[in-house]
Amino acid sequence: MSDVRTQVVDAKNFFDRPFLYLTQNFYIMKSALRYFSVKKGMSFTSSKLADNFPISTPVAGSCLKILNELEVVDARSDSSSPDRYMPEDIDLNRLEKIEQVLVESKEIQEFKN
Repeated sequence: MSDVRTQVVDAKNFFDRPFLYLTQNFYIMKSALRYFSVKKGMSFTSSKLADNFPISTPVAGSCLKILNELEVVDARSDSSSPDRYMPEDIDLNRLEKIEQVLVESKEIQEFKN
C-alpha cells in the first residue's frame, strides 16, 4: 500500500492538472473502466469513453494518462493515433487501492450507496 501511496503523491506533484481531473471524475472513471473491462470486455479510447459516460474527451484522456502513470491501465501502443486501452490490461484491484489512498488523504469523498 505504501507503494501505491507514493505513486499517488508523485502523480499529484508531477501531473497536477490530470490529477485534478481524475479526482473530480474518479467515480465516473471507475465506472467506465469496469464497464469496458468487465461488462463489455472491449477495447476503448478516450473518445469512446466520452461517448458512453458524462465526461469530455480531453478530460477522459487526461484521466487515462494519469491512470496509466498509476499503473491501472496500459495503452496498447504508442502512436500518433489516440491511445487504445485493452480490457485485460485494466487493474481494478489497484484502482481500489488508489481509491482508498484518495479517500484517506481527502482528495475524494467516499462513495456512499
